[in-house]
Amino acid sequence: MSQLDLKAEVQGSQPEPLLPIEKKLIGISLGLGIVLLAILIVVNALGVL
Repeated sequence: MSQLDLKAEVQGSQPEPLLPIEKKLIGISLGLGIVLLAILIVVNALGVL
């Protein structure tokens, strides 16, 4: 596939809405990341490890 074909394909495509399960997985991933980051900050501040 040439560069022009790829560019035309990307520009011509319509954005698809996220499925409800995809939204849920994104939310869970972000929430888990924030919680783990907070735990890391607390453990680091206390000098436990």
